[in-house]
Amino acid sequence: MDYLKQIIDKLYKLPEDQLTNENLHKVKKWTIKELWIKIIPTNIQLQRKYQELLKEWKIKDNKQIHFLLMKRKIRSLSGIVPIQVLTKPWPCPGKCIFCPNESIMPKSYISTEPGAMRALLNQFDPLKQSFNRLLSLQSTGHNTDKIEMIVLWWSFDAYDMEYKTNFIKQLYDACNIFQNIKSKIDTEVDNPKSARFTIDLEKLDLQLSKSIEEAQKINETSENRIIWLTIETRPDLVNEKNIQFWRKLGVTRIEIWIQSTFDDILEANKRWHTIEQAKQALHLIRKYWIKISTHMMPGLYKSTIEKDIESFKILFEDPYLKPDELKFYPTSVIPNTELYQLYKKWEYTPITTEEIKKIIKEVKQNYIPPYTRIKRLIRDIPESEIVSWSMITNLRQLAEHELKKELKIDKKLQKKYFHRLFENQEWLEIKVFDVKDFDNLKEIKLEKHTNENLICLCTRCREIRNQKNTNDNIILVMRKYLSSVGEEYFISFENMDGYLIWFTRLLIPTNDFANFEWLGEKTAIVRELHVYGLQEKIWEKWEESQHKGFGTKLMKTAEKLSKEKWFEKVSVISWVWVKWFYKKIWYNPEWTYMVKEI
Repeated sequence: MDYLKQIIDKLYKLPEDQLTNENLHKVKKWTIKELWIKIIPTNIQLQRKYQELLKEWKIKDNKQIHFLLMKRKIRSLSGIVPIQVLTKPWPCPGKCIFCPNESIMPKSYISTEPGAMRALLNQFDPLKQSFNRLLSLQSTGHNTDKIEMIVLWWSFDAYDMEYKTNFIKQLYDACNIFQNIKSKIDTEVDNPKSARFTIDLEKLDLQLSKSIEEAQKINETSENRIIWLTIETRPDLVNEKNIQFWRKLGVTRIEIWIQSTFDDILEANKRWHTIEQAKQALHLIRKYWIKISTHMMPGLYKSTIEKDIESFKILFEDPYLKPDELKFYPTSVIPNTELYQLYKKWEYTPITTEEIKKIIKEVKQNYIPPYTRIKRLIRDIPESEIVSWSMITNLRQLAEHELKKELKIDKKLQKKYFHRLFENQEWLEIKVFDVKDFDNLKEIKLEKHTNENLICLCTRCREIRNQKNTNDNIILVMRKYLSSVGEEYFISFENMDGYLIWFTRLLIPTNDFANFEWLGEKTAIVRELHVYGLQEKIWEKWEESQHKGFGTKLMKTAEKLSKEKWFEKVSVISWVWVKWFYKKIWYNPEWTYMVKEI
């Protein structure tokens, strides 16, 4: 395929400011016209050729060309790549009226959803699912050395212990051995989706680990390392025994379905748990410092727009809730559900597009705090599976477009956003520092915020992503708020427009917390350390956000603050590959955490 090399060679001759999608398309057209080729090559074909030339030392790595040829760039713009896998069908303790219940799928998932379809065609095998996602991601130009592994099915704790352990072990195994077997499953295809389900494990010589502990140890130096591990569960399945088991598996984040903060709505929809149970579950999870992602469902049976908005207000005000992340799933009417029967009897009226947009705008303008991430605003259910509700799949974009228009017109709204971001007196404490002299931080005041592109304060909307950034524009911000376990600090490096570059979550326990024998009462907790920007390979230093020493600076800030609070140790919830980073800054392993005396 010499014509692919010719296209890449021409891209290398272009000045940096001309490496655009428009010029890429022109180069493709010119080249195939010169060579009398009829079919325009895809970016995936070019990306594969680019990687091949790199391995043969025929070209030097060029970040801009690599990024230009990458497909679905957003997948790795948060500093890691997500891989979703689905566990096998299993009886669910819940009887929710809105949940689909296909016999061939875990309850609540539909076989035509993209992720669920992959799982079904791979017989829910963790190795096959992981291999396929790794192959797809690498074929489209993404680095996979920093992975967030997301295990889907919202009642993970309902499985037996042996299945759960073996499933998670094989996820580590898949990441550990993938590069060694990639050549046996990697085929020359224009679109990796067409080869997605062809892996035959029996034909591969797989060397699997003997235990989950061995798999985790190997993964610390693997080419594909799991840095975050997520599972889903219900509030009524959360207990200390389960949480301690999660930690042995390496779980660092929990997705938990709350749906509403009103008991009458939960009961009407047969959730079979109360909001008090949800609060106690989140309190228990936070005691073990695990990151919390909650699911909320506006438009439930017996709910109203007013109650839905009030639910979000309560979610961010109640110290027993206050999630780190949020998934916003408007209720859909799906065939073969009890909700569908109510809809047919005219006893349920689905939520409309305008009502959903109203809720989204209200939450973004007034309630979402700068420390919470809105991960999703709609579930990826195919339109063909939905009987009734809004069929619009780009609700986030529509709502944000309207908010942006309002922001340009309404100067009071601009001031309100700045106030909530840097001055809000409803927060217990917000401090902003100049970081030019990091060793002697000085508190500063900022001018009023005028960034018309920033229409939401959630961490997803404020990610720096691939935007250019200079150290001269960086400030250190400390935001303090109360949770049920103690004082929480969201410590971040941001630019003066409010875009988020690096952050850490520090917990100063003041109430009930998991007092392990080796911890002691005077131990502060780092619940998360994250660097945004285009994901870079572990040992590379491109000119963006990652690998610039700011993670170390955030940890020093957290340690200094903990010491000022008269704490004697700092403990970090970390897993697998990040252990080497914490060892480098003098943290030592204790059970499933990393601990340092300060």
